Amino acid sequence: MNQEEMTAVGLWEKACAVIRNKIPQDTFVQWFESVVPVRMQDDSLVLGVCDEMFASWFENSYGDLIAEGLSAAAGKVLKFAIEAGHVKSPPAVEDECTETIPAISPAPEPKVVPTVAPNCQAAFTFRNFVVGEENRYAYSAAMTAATTPGVFNPLYIYGSTGMGKTHLIQAVANHVIANNPDAVVRYVTCEQFLNSYLDSLHNKSVFHSHFEFRNYFREVDVLLIDDVHQLGGKEQLQEEFFNTFNTLHNAGKQIILTSDKQPSDIPGLEARLVTRFQSGVTTQITAPTYETRLSILQHEQTEQLKLAPEILQYIAARVSSSIRTLKGALMRLVAYASMTRSPSVPMAVAEDLLADLLDKEAESRKVTIDGIQKTVAEHFGLRVTDLTGSKRPKNIAEPRMIAMYLSREMTDHSLVEIGSAFGGRNHATVLHALSQVEKLSKANEDTRRTISNLQRKIRG
Repeated sequence: MNQEEMTAVGLWEKACAVIRNKIPQDTFVQWFESVVPVRMQDDSLVLGVCDEMFASWFENSYGDLIAEGLSAAAGKVLKFAIEAGHVKSPPAVEDECTETIPAISPAPEPKVVPTVAPNCQAAFTFRNFVVGEENRYAYSAAMTAATTPGVFNPLYIYGSTGMGKTHLIQAVANHVIANNPDAVVRYVTCEQFLNSYLDSLHNKSVFHSHFEFRNYFREVDVLLIDDVHQLGGKEQLQEEFFNTFNTLHNAGKQIILTSDKQPSDIPGLEARLVTRFQSGVTTQITAPTYETRLSILQHEQTEQLKLAPEILQYIAARVSSSIRTLKGALMRLVAYASMTRSPSVPMAVAEDLLADLLDKEAESRKVTIDGIQKTVAEHFGLRVTDLTGSKRPKNIAEPRMIAMYLSREMTDHSLVEIGSAFGGRNHATVLHALSQVEKLSKANEDTRRTISNLQRKIRG
C-alpha cells in the first residue's frame, strides 16, 4: 500500500469514528461500511462505492455528515468525491498452517490512466445525459467542444438551477480526459475560483504565490467554470478572469462557462466580459418537458428496483421544477425500497413519501414576473431582454405592455416592483401600460384572445 493510500485509509477511519457517533449503528453498517477510501486527489478524498445509484443516494443523504467527519479528522475543511465501481475486499484470513513464503520484489505498478476529470463526478457523462428538445442544442454544442476543442470558443450554457448544466460541462471534462489522459482539464465553480484567487493573494492556499495561481488556470487545455454569474460586481476578480480568458482564448484553448443568465443579463458584469462571453456559442437549457422527465426517471432506475410505470408517470407529471428535484424524488422511493428490502413501492406509499416534496413543487408553480416575461417573449418571438430593454418599436412595446398588464393581474407585486422588473421603469410607466392594454382589449378581439391564451400558458 503506497503512502497516498495509507493517508486516504487513515483519514477515512478517523472520519468514520466521528460519523459513527452521530447516526444509528445499523445505518452506519448499511451505508458506510462498504465504502472504500480510494485516494487523495487535489485536496479531496475520493471514496469508492459499488454503483452510480448508491453514489447518488449516499452523497445526497450523507454529504454534510461526511464533510463534517472529514473536517474533524483532518483538522481543516476537506472536500470529498464519490466514485462508482469499487467493491470492498473482505478482510484477509491468516492460516496458521501455511508456510511463510519468501518476499518477492514487487513488480512496478502500471501507470494509472484517469477516466474521470479532476473535481468531476464519474456519473456525469454524455451517455448518462438524457437528451430532449429543451437541451438538444446545448448537448450538441458540448459534444462538439469535447471532441474538437476550440471550435466553439467560448461555449456559454445558461439556464435555471437544476437543469443539467453542471452534468453537461463535466461530461465534456470526463470525455476529454478519457480520450486524452495527458490533457490538462480544470473544472471549478466560480466560487472556488474566487476563493483560490483570494487565498493566493495571502498565501493561504496550495498556491505559494499568485503567480502559481495564474499558471494553474492558464496552463490548461480546457477550462470549465460553473456559475459565472457570480462574477457580477466583483471588479478585482473580473480583472483576473478577463486576463485568464484572453490568455486561453488567444492560445486556442477551450473555455466553457455556465450561468443562470445570459451574459448581458448578469448585473455588475463589465461590458468587455459580456462581449467575450458572447463571442462564441451561447445556448440555453430550459425546463424539461414531461417526456424528457419520464425518460430521465426510466434511465435512472436500477436493475434491483424497477418502479411501476404509473409511479414514474406520477412523478414526471408532478415534479417539473428541475432535474435535480426529479432525481431526488426517485431516490426517496429507491431508499425506501432498499431500507425495507421491498421489490416494489405501492402507489399509496409513493404518494406519502413524496407528499412534502410535491407540496413544494405546487408552491413553486405560483405565477412569477419572470415566468410571465418568458412566456410572453416566447409567444411573440422575442427575448426577455427585449421586454426589459429600452427599445420601443411596436413589435416590442405592445408585448411589453401586455407582460406588465399580466404581471399586475396575475401576481401580488406592486406597480413599483413590476416597473423594476421591466428594466427599472417607474410606476407611472406601468400604469400607462395597464391603461393601454385595457383599451386594446376592449377594442380588439385578437388582443383579448391573445391575453387569454397567455394566461392559460402561464398557469400551466
